[in-house]
Amino acid sequence: MQLFCPACQAAFAGTQRCPRCAGLLLLPHEVAAESLNLRDLAGPPPEPTPFSRVVVGAVFALGLYLGLRKLAMGAVLAAHPEPDSWWTSFEGLTTVCGAQIAAVIFGAVLAAAGRVGGFVFGATVGGVCGGLFLAAELVAGAPVRDLVLYIQPLVLVAVGGIAGVFAARVWGAVPVLDMPIPVSQKLSSLCLTPDALVSTGRPTAWARIILGATLMVIAVAASDQLRLGMQRYSDGMLNVGSVGQAKFITWQFAVLGILTGGVIAGASTGAGIRHGLIAGAIGGVGVLGATALHGEALSPVNFWLGQLSLGELAPTAPAAVAAAVSGVLFLGFLGGWLGGALFQPLAPEHMRGRLKEGLY
Repeated sequence: MQLFCPACQAAFAGTQRCPRCAGLLLLPHEVAAESLNLRDLAGPPPEPTPFSRVVVGAVFALGLYLGLRKLAMGAVLAAHPEPDSWWTSFEGLTTVCGAQIAAVIFGAVLAAAGRVGGFVFGATVGGVCGGLFLAAELVAGAPVRDLVLYIQPLVLVAVGGIAGVFAARVWGAVPVLDMPIPVSQKLSSLCLTPDALVSTGRPTAWARIILGATLMVIAVAASDQLRLGMQRYSDGMLNVGSVGQAKFITWQFAVLGILTGGVIAGASTGAGIRHGLIAGAIGGVGVLGATALHGEALSPVNFWLGQLSLGELAPTAPAAVAAAVSGVLFLGFLGGWLGGALFQPLAPEHMRGRLKEGLY
């Protein structure tokens, strides 16, 4: 029978003393008990606090943003005859927003990797960076009443949350296993064999899908009215600098609404991607119907087609229809995945009584 030396981390047969260190060899179950005692004496390993993770993610995000801003500034100074006017144009606004989103994604992934609850870490990093970006723009002399300044932090919170969930799923937390040590009479590995699991399918929650698809269509159809209402009822405190900014903000409202519809469709279903795709497909058809009733492309759809260089096409053209439906379908897929990852399904009905009894 082979015995184990804990000091040399090796097994030997036919002796009770280790040939290398002359230490006493142990049986397998004695080695397990010895390792458990050493682990208890050593204590748990140090772990970074949530606050420190958020601080590190925000610092790295800010550093990346400053680097991207310097690169963009160098490119503008080298290629544009009037760099000051370029930063206030729609292209400059898009570049700044893209750099902020890329930086927040990087910081959120750093903060949420290897932790449970990646959405909270990522959204917090996005909120901190969004607040600092807003404060920096206001200090630099940006118009206080510019509506796009106050929409961008909300977008960064959503982007950071999505990046945090992705990081927590790809680089998951190390599981904590509390496996009891078997007694010496049951050292066979057969006692550790898990019971066979019966695979059960996840039914399609059509009520959630219809609710999510309805919210998608409403978000696309009412996003422009929402922006106008915010400007009208803010007593002049909020406004936009140009027509391009107005279209961009309207498109952002529509994107957030479609993502929310996908989250609602996929939450607590156990099949978030499937529900998000179905809701996105129904929502895309609903957007086409709203476009037909309106007689022209809705403002968010028109902005999206313009970014794809399809703005000159009629809204009923095959390429325009495919672009609009595919955009809603992709956002529905992303929202469904996010909802399924954030809101896990509840335990089956026949297990809930047993779970409640274990709490007492």
